[in-house]
Amino acid sequence: MSIPPPSTAAARLTARVAALAAGAVAAATPLIAAADETPHYADPASRVLGLPGDSVTIGFATVGGLLALFALVAVGYLYRRERHLDWEFQKPDAPHGDTHH
Repeated sequence: MSIPPPSTAAARLTARVAALAAGAVAAATPLIAAADETPHYADPASRVLGLPGDSVTIGFATVGGLLALFALVAVGYLYRRERHLDWEFQKPDAPHGDTHH
């Protein structure tokens, strides 16, 4: 097992951190939007927002959307795998160094 060059490892780490940041921003967007709205029943002195009446529906819709997205990606992966749609740049590099051992 060989250790990848530092540039490759750094690029992977950067990509993972960027994906994590993008996911955190996407997940926090509804909270940011909800924090800007003041409900009509809230006490002006209170900064606590009450749950809306349809919060359970919103939660189920979110989980259902995530499951549908996961299913779509899984079908795409299986299609690509069954059709052998692999490109050269996706394959691992040939081992470097002495190959007689």
